Amino acid sequence: MYEQASHALLNEILLELKPEIGSFRLRHFYTRLGANFYAIHSLFRLLYGDRPDFKEQMVSLVETLALRYIERSPHLRKSDLARERNYNWFMSQKWVGMALYCDRFAGDLKGLHTKLAD
Repeated sequence: MYEQASHALLNEILLELKPEIGSFRLRHFYTRLGANFYAIHSLFRLLYGDRPDFKEQMVSLVETLALRYIERSPHLRKSDLARERNYNWFMSQKWVGMALYCDRFAGDLKGLHTKLAD
């Protein structure tokens, strides 16, 4: 969804990103960021309100997202693109899913990691 205020903020944020981020090919990342930024911005504002450092925190969030995308393995990036082409992949009968409450299943996140590693 296009919303002028969040779009303007995104343009400002992209101009302020760390220079090393600009040296990577991030076309797919930027496409998805642009498509989802209104929701990200809205949820961030809902959580953190009108903090004096709101923009700086948004810059930090976008930089973190970009850096994690850069670190993502080629195999996972290829999987991301395949899932974009087949956007109903999660409805396939080839997949099985499960939901659980971490605290009831394993006590906490550390316990969850231990249970999954077993």
